[in-house]
Amino acid sequence: MRFIGGESTGSYTRRLADANGIPEQEFWPMFGTALRKDGAPGDPRYGEGYLNAAALDRLAVMTGRSVGELRSALPNLSTERLLPAADGPLWDWPWDTPGSFLVRMCEVCARIKGTAWDSYLAADATWQVCSAHGRWLDNRREPTAAAILLSAVPEVVDAHRLRVRLERRLGAGGQAMFADAYAIASCWWNISALNAPAWHTRRRALGSAGQDELRVAPLVFYPEAAHLAYRLAARERRRQRRTLTEDADRAWLEGVAALLKEWGIPVPDGLAMVEEWIVRHPPMRPASADRTGLEATATAAERLARGRYRRLPLHAPHTGQTDADSTFADRSCLPWRLGDLITAQLRPAPRGWYLGGRA
Repeated sequence: MRFIGGESTGSYTRRLADANGIPEQEFWPMFGTALRKDGAPGDPRYGEGYLNAAALDRLAVMTGRSVGELRSALPNLSTERLLPAADGPLWDWPWDTPGSFLVRMCEVCARIKGTAWDSYLAADATWQVCSAHGRWLDNRREPTAAAILLSAVPEVVDAHRLRVRLERRLGAGGQAMFADAYAIASCWWNISALNAPAWHTRRRALGSAGQDELRVAPLVFYPEAAHLAYRLAARERRRQRRTLTEDADRAWLEGVAALLKEWGIPVPDGLAMVEEWIVRHPPMRPASADRTGLEATATAAERLARGRYRRLPLHAPHTGQTDADSTFADRSCLPWRLGDLITAQLRPAPRGWYLGGRA
């Protein structure tokens, strides 16, 4: 059975059961005992199956794959996502999917892999981008909610490639910077007066798909979020190196203001969200001049590793955001989410005021 990178365990095992002509209700009990009484495998469109280490060993034997190969291809088989160890193999199919969202995969990718188009990915956000085939994927289940073609908005695919490059170069720090940039762009989208003109242009270019504003919101502001993430990462690197002076910080903010003006986002109001980010990422004090010889040697060694390809470590306020159940939104230090009603103090209103759409 060919792997689909990032596929959910439930989706993969359904394909495996179908290929062997075994009903899924009979297939999962082969992994071991259900964790809950009367437990049964569910629909991979709406739920996910989980295994413990012993059950994973059984899956490895049944597929002829190593445990390492399975973990590499199926995110919810990682060590952090396994069920607790027990006296024997166990499996569970809970109602929720902590740490992941089920996103319907690209139908072209599925066809190439020789499987049905309704296979599902275990993603850390409610959407994904297939840059290979120019499609926006999400977790909509309606038959009419197919993947959104991006041929009319190629800058979205370009932005995704920029994001992938940033995160590969900088690692976890790069992921956090994009999450912060996405949160800032979400807040801009929540306030109609702060919307960039290009967002309306992209939404119209999507045709009927663009009529669902909340669904396409991440798509329409993706390019600006990706470019802003690079700006945030540049400042964060200088901050962590303790070389961010007051003048440099002021010049950086002026550069971001120029970027907002270029995008058509009102500068004073739009910059307030960036300034809120700065408050959470204050400059770090330079290292003391009276270092010991050992500290000086260590600093010199660190300096040799500096460069544009050096990883960006997670630093406060992003520490403590790496537990197994954290999602894309959890990586940001900012509170804003799509659809939030934003108060005058730039804080999301209580969840009872969540609009599920334009604020």
